[in-house]
Parts: sequence; structure tokens; C-alpha cells
Amino acid sequence: MDWNKCGQAAVATLLDNHGLDPYSLKKPIYDEKDGRYHWASGEIIDRISEKFPPNHLFGLFGTTPGQLAKALRSARLEASWAASRNEDEGRQKIWKDIKRSVEASLPVIVIMDMGKLGGRPLTAHWGVVYRIEDSTVHLANTKNITMVPEARFLCAFKCWFMPPRFHHCGVFARPKIVGAPQ
Repeated sequence: MDWNKCGQAAVATLLDNHGLDPYSLKKPIYDEKDGRYHWASGEIIDRISEKFPPNHLFGLFGTTPGQLAKALRSARLEASWAASRNEDEGRQKIWKDIKRSVEASLPVIVIMDMGKLGGRPLTAHWGVVYRIEDSTVHLANTKNITMVPEARFLCAFKCWFMPPRFHHCGVFARPKIVGAPQ
């Protein structure tokens, strides 16, 4: 995987979670835990990147939340994103929305300052929150960091070194409701 395609990997994680296969790729990897077949990560990430490449500062700094939402919408999901410059009220509102979504079994793509989670300093990363249990945040699309205490996650949830549209940012997706007005 390329160093700046974590957003596309997060999109792939949500597509897989929703059982969507918009690219008709083979799923050769069987997982006994969930009883399902999954894509080889590099192939699906490359396919998503063809149509929705990293686009933040010419792709040098990864992918914007709007681009991630477009990629999810192209797979026939309802998608939106939210961010807040406000450290208290804004973050709390978005965090409540993330918790509500995760409780409804709808994982959320989130931006994280990996330096706050023990990774390389000044590194923003798109991960996926798929469960919050006993004040522990469960993450996908992260290397070696799968569970984080909620308080520590919330410190990483603001990428202070990135533009404000990345602060406390979550990208939400849910299946479209059939028959609902567009």
C-alpha cells in the first residue's frame, strides 16, 4: 500500500463491512472469524484510488474527507462527513454522532494523529472506529493499534497540524434506504 492511501483503505474497510463489491474484484481471502471472503488489500485500494485518488495538496498529504465521502457514495452508500474547529462542543457533538453510528453497527472513518497513539509524530491517518466498549475504542485500518482507551483516542482525534477540516473529522456511511426521496 502506498504511504498516502490510508483513506482509500478505510473506504475499502467500510465497503467490506457493508458487503458491497462495486469493483467486482475477486475475494480470495477467507476469514474463519466472520465466515466471509475478503479482498486482497492492495488490489481494492488501487481500484478505489483510480477513481478517487489522494487529493489533499495534489495528493501529497493524503485524501480529503469529501473525497472519501464521494468514494462511498459511488458504491451506493449514503455518506457525509463532519469536522469541527471547536475543541469542546464541536468535538463532543461529532464524537456522540460517531458513538451513535457505531452502536448501530455502522463503522465510521476517523482522522487520527498517530503521534498521540504511539506512532510517528505529525502523521495523520484515516482509521475506522467499529466498536466502542468499556471506554475502549476498537480500530480497523491501523497497524498494531487495534484498541485504544477512549480518552487517548480523543486526544488523537484532533490533527492540530492539519487544516481545520481535518480536526475531529468523521466520515459516515450507511446503506441507502430503498424508496426514500433523494
